[in-house]
Amino acid sequence: MTGRVRLATLGALLLCQPLSAQVPVSPQPPQAPSMPVAPGEPRTLPPNFNPAPPQQPTEPEGPFPQPDPSVQLPLREDLRPIDHPTVTIRQQSESWQLWAGRSLMRDFGPNRVAAEEALRTVRELRPTEWATVGAARPVVDYALTNGKPATWAPNPKWSVPVDLKSVRAMNVRGAWVVQDDANIILNFGTDRPGAEQAAAVARKYGFNRVGMVGFPTPAMAYFYAAPVLAQQNKGPDPTATLARVAQENQLTRTGVAVPGVGFVGERLVIDSRKVEVRKDRGEFVLAHGPDVLARFGHSEWAARDAQKVVRDCRFTEFCTVSPGATFFLVNGAAPTRVPFSAQGTKFDPQQVKARPFDGRWGVFEGGGRMLFPAATKEEAEHLVRVVHAYQFDQICQVGLSPRASLKFLAKTGR
Repeated sequence: MTGRVRLATLGALLLCQPLSAQVPVSPQPPQAPSMPVAPGEPRTLPPNFNPAPPQQPTEPEGPFPQPDPSVQLPLREDLRPIDHPTVTIRQQSESWQLWAGRSLMRDFGPNRVAAEEALRTVRELRPTEWATVGAARPVVDYALTNGKPATWAPNPKWSVPVDLKSVRAMNVRGAWVVQDDANIILNFGTDRPGAEQAAAVARKYGFNRVGMVGFPTPAMAYFYAAPVLAQQNKGPDPTATLARVAQENQLTRTGVAVPGVGFVGERLVIDSRKVEVRKDRGEFVLAHGPDVLARFGHSEWAARDAQKVVRDCRFTEFCTVSPGATFFLVNGAAPTRVPFSAQGTKFDPQQVKARPFDGRWGVFEGGGRMLFPAATKEEAEHLVRVVHAYQFDQICQVGLSPRASLKFLAKTGR
């Protein structure tokens, strides 16, 4: 009898608790239906599959920023028609891809979570046209609905505000970025036209936010318009300069610092543990996120060897001065460890000179063999400065074919 009284008392107490104290049961997200797939066929999620619980976008309260149709874009817009209800993701080989009908929108590699998040974003934007900005690599996308920005905003997990009054393209440490007075927003590396196009697109359409897919490393960025919130004028921020310096120090894509020259080429910060081998356009490549470091054609074993070299040497930066001259750094310094598995060609850095040949330019060891071709005299002279600055004395190659290999400058540490 005592046990029954205690249970009854406990039940009464629970019933007396307010509703806010009761723990709600979260609904489980829908699961992708199981579909039979023939061997070698890409896995495709059906168009009506949402990777998260379906949420109908609603008209948000508050005014949207006003587009400025008078803004002239420096480049022609690459607008492509899109039927957003048919957008889906597929698994091709080891990559998860975002498709609109028969058109590939973005390849996310093995990152299925990012692909699903991108799918949800496209459906929330409900576009009729889609565009991408970035020449060598896609940096930022944007959607239009019947030629105008959407009048509803998506709900990204991570976004960055854009001040339309001060947004502009700037060169910061050898990299072209899109920034405003408060933040560095997008990094285009050496692609100046792309940075200028992106800044103009934001002003023209009133895109005052950049949404990010993937965290902490974004796999995709996209412009969108969000309601303007009333803000109080608090005056200048005394910490703004320190914040800008911190942002510049954290840039993962800058120019290569060369004494006496400034910044040349491009420097990419890498995590050697995340360098992977995958297929891209039918050939094996060595990649770090969306960036391809080297191509190996059909030779998977050469790509695997290159991956092992990068991981064993623990390289932290990949630098490109010209298409034929690349090198790695370890915390800003030339690595002194040359991998045994790489074929090495030594040269005397003190004898390296830039000179013309057959109407072109190149970097030669004295008056003898050519080490690197160069497009211009300036590029050849920059290569000589790089060799002297880092005291490189060897060209390493992983892979038998010059056209399908990883080639990089190294220092023997003598």
